Amino acid sequence: MAKWKCTSCGEEREGRCKPKKCKSCGGTEFEKMPEDSAK
Repeated sequence: MAKWKCTSCGEEREGRCKPKKCKSCGGTEFEKMPEDSAK
C-alpha cells in the first residue's frame, strides 16, 4: 500500500488510492510519499 500526506496539515494516511478528503483538516490535496518511507 502507498502512503499519502495531506499538503495542508501533514496528516499521513495509508491506502491503495489517493484519499478524497483529509479526516483531520478537510483538505483535498495529497502527495504520495516515497516507497522507502513506507517501510
